[in-house]
Amino acid sequence: MSARVAAVTGASGLIGRALSAHLAARGWEVRALVRDPAAFGPPPAGGRVGRCELPDTLDEALLAGADVVVHCAYATRETDRERARRVNEDGTRRLLEASRRARVPRFVFVSTVAAQPEAPNYYARSKHALEGLCDPGRDLVVRPGLVLAREGHGIFQMMRDVARRTHLIPLFGGGRQPLQTVHLDDLCEGVARALERELTGALNVAEPAPLSMAVFLRAMVARLGVRCVFLPLPFAPVLAALRAAEALGVPLPLRSESVLAIRGLRQAPVAEDLRRLDLSVRSAEESLADVL
Repeated sequence: MSARVAAVTGASGLIGRALSAHLAARGWEVRALVRDPAAFGPPPAGGRVGRCELPDTLDEALLAGADVVVHCAYATRETDRERARRVNEDGTRRLLEASRRARVPRFVFVSTVAAQPEAPNYYARSKHALEGLCDPGRDLVVRPGLVLAREGHGIFQMMRDVARRTHLIPLFGGGRQPLQTVHLDDLCEGVARALERELTGALNVAEPAPLSMAVFLRAMVARLGVRCVFLPLPFAPVLAALRAAEALGVPLPLRSESVLAIRGLRQAPVAEDLRRLDLSVRSAEESLADVL
């Protein structure tokens, strides 16, 4: 029996790289689609590497014969809104159209539990809009919580590095926002099970019982073993100052998009989705104990 084939975009990123290795370990042939194949290094065992720099460049040969395309690539650190729109929105449309032309049976879009049409931040709004391109009868939307991992350049790593470097933790809106997390390994296991069980529709993959942002940050600081001052800050003036600095091109460790993401946090239902996957995910405390 030949190995199942998964084409994974963003395979050099945090989720894409870990998922590619996870699938390869389970016997999948992984075709890694990355911006710079030369810098990527050797592919996962038995796999191939091709170029994918959306929306302009896509090695469509790697889609031929694939059982699934898993779309992990997303420009999360792009500060120019029009460039982000081209990469994320036009790019996802091109990839989906190419997958259909190649007769790939399934398309998996990695979204976020924060995806909502009225979300305050671009990332969550755009993810929600692109979810609508998927066919719920054949495709799958995976919505992770905040991914906790040792590596990466996401919101968690930013918060960790700010604590280590400045010993000052901003608490926006009192830190009352519910924060649902997922360990990177648990997310990869959930996606693998969804693929192997041929699940369709949408799945939220995160811890069922979120901590508040404030409780999470205090647990993170305790695990880091650093002393930090927690500084309550109101959203509006901080956002105004960040936007002014961004308009002037002043580099700052905190972006307005990240603050908006924090303001938009909400609890998503996950119990039924985890039951479909027969998956238990680590709590935030358990994940922090591992990644820190």
